[in-house]
Amino acid sequence: MMKLLRGIVDLTILAVFGVFFVGYSLFVYPVELLAEKTSSEARENKLKYAPEV
Repeated sequence: MMKLLRGIVDLTILAVFGVFFVGYSLFVYPVELLAEKTSSEARENKLKYAPEV
């Protein structure tokens, strides 16, 4: 009985972290990427630290 309960708890924890990871990769990361592309501060830093060719 205890073994079954422990397995259920382990699977629940894995499922929760899986949902967090998928949620972050689908919803939060694209917004962060878009914010970085449109940020003037990020653009200035790219120009400032770009290697000179």
